[in-house]
Amino acid sequence: MTDIQLESTLTRLAPQVDDIPAWDDVVRRAGAGRNVWWRLAVVAVVMLLMAGVVAGAIAEGLLNGTLDRLSAWVGEQPGEPAPEQQAAFDEANAASYAHFPSGTRVGRLLTFEQDGQSHQLLGFRDGSNLCLRFVPAVSSAVPECVPQDMLTRLGTPVATIGADVRGPRENGSTRTTVYGLAADSVETIEVFDGRRLLGEADVQSNAFYASFPDEAPSPSDPPGEGPPVVIRAHSADGTLDIPVRTRLGLISRSLRKEDLPGPDRVERTLQAGSIGWLARGKPRGEPFAWPYPFPDRVLYSRVLAPDPSSSFRLAVAYGEDPDWQENGRWFCTAWLWPTVPGSKSSRGCGRANLIDFGLHYLGTSPRAGGFPHYVGLAADAVGRIEIFYEDGSTQDVPLNDNAFSFYVNADLHSKIVVYDHEGRVVSVHLLS
Repeated sequence: MTDIQLESTLTRLAPQVDDIPAWDDVVRRAGAGRNVWWRLAVVAVVMLLMAGVVAGAIAEGLLNGTLDRLSAWVGEQPGEPAPEQQAAFDEANAASYAHFPSGTRVGRLLTFEQDGQSHQLLGFRDGSNLCLRFVPAVSSAVPECVPQDMLTRLGTPVATIGADVRGPRENGSTRTTVYGLAADSVETIEVFDGRRLLGEADVQSNAFYASFPDEAPSPSDPPGEGPPVVIRAHSADGTLDIPVRTRLGLISRSLRKEDLPGPDRVERTLQAGSIGWLARGKPRGEPFAWPYPFPDRVLYSRVLAPDPSSSFRLAVAYGEDPDWQENGRWFCTAWLWPTVPGSKSSRGCGRANLIDFGLHYLGTSPRAGGFPHYVGLAADAVGRIEIFYEDGSTQDVPLNDNAFSFYVNADLHSKIVVYDHEGRVVSVHLLS
């Protein structure tokens, strides 16, 4: 709770009175001697202490309703001990290109049955990030992380980390899956498809998971679309409905760059860009043998740490491909998550002489959820990247060796603003 919020709350409980008599006037009217000063001083001290206790209680009560309070995540290991999964985690972590810090403790948040198979939702920390991982994989084999400070700024008791709404299955049917984190105050969570109750989620250790087969989709509904999906969180204080993001990168047609805070006009246009150290084969980051089939001839490759607070790594390569007659030079990237084999990484490439709003590449995780993860490369001319949200808040994007990696709060409209080294805006792009 901020000082302003606390002051506002106390003001509502005890409205301000403008005609309070002066302190010396109180003593004079009481006709008291010197000992009364001491008594009044004692009373004043007691009142201040009581005010502190009341304020603390108010703050505690408000925090109980938000994601500031995640009791199961206190300490190095969230949830319950999971020795078998810890051993498997350590083995996979050691075998992957990127690595979580040595000693990362994995805990079991909840266990559930799906399609006749038992699954576990595991939790662990990666620096200041809270991460989830399914074993065996249900919706994603990649650990799904979110910065903890983003959770505390939400002001809601539930955060949807991942969602697969009406996702297609092998038998032709669809299934809706929603999972995330829940505050201490949350007792139960229900999932609604429009007005229809799908069922109740499993809630344990500040985590929740829900997955339900869908009814036959309407012929008029495109795949993955239909009525809005809502999760309803129940606590002792009441209920709260939170819509689930069903399409990643969905931007209102009426939303304009100038509708959001921050710059909305380009001050310098970049026609082309470069990543000089990569094209010239200068050592940055760590060595990396590019294992992927494209580009056909790799001239140089490295693995970088875009965000020092995360164990995520970005592999980059500079190469050429004879099949592309017109400018066959490429910059390519591969996402390297710890515990995930490098061969299963997401990848992307862009022509080395072309840039898009100051960036060579801007890609995002394909899954819907409350905190999409963006990754990419910036041209040498880019000096700084900033995110502006509709509520007036901002977010600086780490930029290291031309690589960047960041999460955004998908519940708020936002835009990315790219600056050159002189602080001039080179591009503005809507994110959500």
